[in-house]
Amino acid sequence: MSCLAVLAVTAAMIIDGDTVRLSGSNARLTGEGNAPFDTPETWKPQCRSEAKLGAQATGYVRSMMPGQLCIIGRGAGGYGRDLAVLYGSDGRDIREGLMERGLAKASKNANWCR
Repeated sequence: MSCLAVLAVTAAMIIDGDTVRLSGSNARLTGEGNAPFDTPETWKPQCRSEAKLGAQATGYVRSMMPGQLCIIGRGAGGYGRDLAVLYGSDGRDIREGLMERGLAKASKNANWCR
């Protein structure tokens, strides 16, 4: 995968399961090959189960830091965010671990309250 930039990421930079805080604009996470995924919201969740799962997703991503962020698109992640792939301390795409644990769905805007 071709990266426009590679940045070191710490647990403190994780906003939620699919967003990383950067100086300037934040990064919206995608998987390798630009495979979309969505994690439950932690800010304004639609239901209690979404809030609980959102906290678990955020906790999982933080537990996998320090990691590396591969920026693949400047301003391409919606809301002016960069689009990026995050690799955890084990070297794996963070999307894979989230999907395996049921903390992410292969969608851009999943419904977590069904």
